[in-house]
Amino acid sequence: MQTRITAELRNTRVGQRADEILRKCVHCGFCTATCPTYQLLGDELDGPRGRIYQIKQVFEGQQPQRSTLTHLDRCLSCRSCETTCPSGVDYAELLDLGRHYIEQKDLRSGFQKWLRQLLGQVLPEPRRHRWLFKTASALRPLMPPTLKSKAPIIRPARQYSPAQVPAQKTVLLLQGCVQSTLSPNTNAAASAVLQALGYHVLVEPEAACCGAVNQHLSQHEKALQHVLDNLQNWHQIASTQPIDAIVSTASGCGVMLKDYPKILAGQPQDNAENRDLIARIRDISELFDAETLLKNQQEFTAGTETIAYHAPCTLTHGQRLSERLFRQLSALGYKLEMPDNAHLCCGSAGTYSLLQPTLSKQLRDNKLDSLQASAPDVIITANVGCEHHLNSASETPVIHWVELVAGDL
Repeated sequence: MQTRITAELRNTRVGQRADEILRKCVHCGFCTATCPTYQLLGDELDGPRGRIYQIKQVFEGQQPQRSTLTHLDRCLSCRSCETTCPSGVDYAELLDLGRHYIEQKDLRSGFQKWLRQLLGQVLPEPRRHRWLFKTASALRPLMPPTLKSKAPIIRPARQYSPAQVPAQKTVLLLQGCVQSTLSPNTNAAASAVLQALGYHVLVEPEAACCGAVNQHLSQHEKALQHVLDNLQNWHQIASTQPIDAIVSTASGCGVMLKDYPKILAGQPQDNAENRDLIARIRDISELFDAETLLKNQQEFTAGTETIAYHAPCTLTHGQRLSERLFRQLSALGYKLEMPDNAHLCCGSAGTYSLLQPTLSKQLRDNKLDSLQASAPDVIITANVGCEHHLNSASETPVIHWVELVAGDL
């Protein structure tokens, strides 16, 4: 794609990177075929190609309108278009650059600004949201249907007892800011599964945010601070004992964590020590190995229930790990059902379900129709946001896959 980036941006890192990404796009339109919002709305401006054009126009000097922001806000950042793109366009990165640049133009209403600031201040901080989520969960049975669908279902952590295995490697298990409150059992199950695989598990002393919430709200300075705080904390832990991997159980967090090099680009902290630490980040599915588990846990027997497999966009398109996890779980003996249109987003997408409730609900209901078509006993996923978004309307319980495995240890 031919570009004419403005002189104001041409010599900046943002402008140069945007120009590099834009030039990869060849207008083919394959991306529209797999874009969830284009499928719902049928508007070129609500598909990846249309959004790329809008960002290009703004970087070339055209003044953005509120409608520009609306079309960009409707994007889920699911990265399905990146999986489809034959040219390797880094769409999610371009979208972040475009959104942040346009955010400086002060186009939002007062209410939008307030809501986004509130989400950016509350969700990444467990001390601020824990009481809110726990109270809402406790009062859920008393709520009218309209409120009940918005209140989380919090299942307490269980005790798991995997067979003791000599640890060969040490991993740092991240708790996650929202997951530590909404899904404490996921962290307990993850620790048990990792121990069953032969890992010594360290748990970060305090739940911390990866920065994804602020990054996707175009609050880049706050996101960067989370990145720097995490790196500092990990270095302190690694200074006391070697860490072979830093493990995330939420695939949405995993994408953000693996994007740290892009966020640090041009910063003084972009150095060899931090790059080495970031290179150790793994989604838990990357460490999960059926053969090792069966060797270490000889009493393991997979349950007989029918399981619908919901692979989050962040696992499918962001990290390209969903097929690997499907194979490993199948190798353990689980009966997995892959739904139709598995590549399409469920509509959770971080704060999307709060900021775009109508589209989010449509996507959620479509996803549940596909997942429940096989009448499964349980739905498994790999991301806390998907889990709670689907559970808000699902007739079938939705859990993280590590809970399924840990329950059979």
